[in-house]
Amino acid sequence: MGRFQQYERKDVEGKPGVHPVWRGLGFLLLGLIAVMSYAGANLLVEANKTKGWIVVPKEISGGVSWAPDLYAELVVAFFLAVIGFGILTIVYSIIYRITRPKDIFKLLK
Repeated sequence: MGRFQQYERKDVEGKPGVHPVWRGLGFLLLGLIAVMSYAGANLLVEANKTKGWIVVPKEISGGVSWAPDLYAELVVAFFLAVIGFGILTIVYSIIYRITRPKDIFKLLK
């Protein structure tokens, strides 16, 4: 191709895109996993107070006045969210492997 020559891209008709329902479902799962992670973290931190499973450092156990265990809950919620998104990814990959199109390489071209 020359220096001053125009490049025109050909549009591929009928190229399948992501269905909007899947985008909405992904958004809902993002919020659901975040809320479930925080709720689980709240339960785990409260249970840890009574059972004494793990010794929580003083820096993490101290929080703001209206939520004394906020920092500990956020740390635990982060790890629960990572686990939740990992499980969601594994389940999605298993479902996609079962239901994928048979001739996927033709769709990619």
